[in-house]
Amino acid sequence: MIKMSEQTCPKCKKSSPAGSSFCQNCGAALDTPQITGVLVVTTSTIPDYEVVRVLGTVHGITVRTRGVGGKIMAGIEGMFGGEVTSYSSEAEKARKESMDRLIENAKTMGANAVIRTDFETSDILNGTATIFSAYGTAAIIRPTTK
Repeated sequence: MIKMSEQTCPKCKKSSPAGSSFCQNCGAALDTPQITGVLVVTTSTIPDYEVVRVLGTVHGITVRTRGVGGKIMAGIEGMFGGEVTSYSSEAEKARKESMDRLIENAKTMGANAVIRTDFETSDILNGTATIFSAYGTAAIIRPTTK
C-alpha cells in the first residue's frame, strides 16, 4: 500500500518518497507533471506526454454585446485615441467564458486535454454583438515513460 507521502514510479511501479525526482529503485524520472483537470494547449504535441486517444473537436462559444453605458464610454475613449478599455475588459471576460465552456465540453467528452486550441472572434448583427469562440481537439493524454 502506498502512503500519501509516496509516489509510484511509472517504470517499475515501486514507491519513492513524495517530491523525489528519480525512483530510488530503478532511477527513472519521477518529475513528469501529472494532469489534474483539463490541460489546454495551442500546440499539437505536449512534451513528456503522448496522445492516447483523440475524441474529436470541441468548442466553447459566447456571444457578447455592449450595453448603452459601455458604448458611451467606448465612444468617449475613442475620441481621445488609445485603448478602448471598456471593450478590452469585455473581450477578456468573453475569452475566459469561451475557454471555460471549452473545458466543460471537453470534460463531458471524457478528455483530459485539448490540443491545437485556437480562438476566434466575429462581429454579428451589424457590429452590435461579437461571437467569441475557442475550439480544439479533445484528447486523452498520458505521461510518456522514459
